[in-house]
Amino acid sequence: MSLTFPSTSLKKPSGLTEIPNGLSRPAFGALYGFDSGGGAGGGASGFNIDLRLTHATIIARTGDAVGTIAFATDTYDLYVYDGTDWYFYNNT
Repeated sequence: MSLTFPSTSLKKPSGLTEIPNGLSRPAFGALYGFDSGGGAGGGASGFNIDLRLTHATIIARTGDAVGTIAFATDTYDLYVYDGTDWYFYNNT
């Protein structure tokens, strides 16, 4: 797959980022929230889910780094660890 741009008056992307579904996302020099990463070890690689476990296993965990992000494979909720407690966001 390739991208073509019909006119030189259009702004061309400064780069292409391959995303998991096999498509390429153009970058136009400015980074936005979803481009800048997140979670433990996020960096420029994008949003990272650090753990994929069941709800019960996630909330029983302690000692993870602050900002660790988990995904519950049974409830489909997202969790963020603050160093003491897991806060979760329902998928509904």
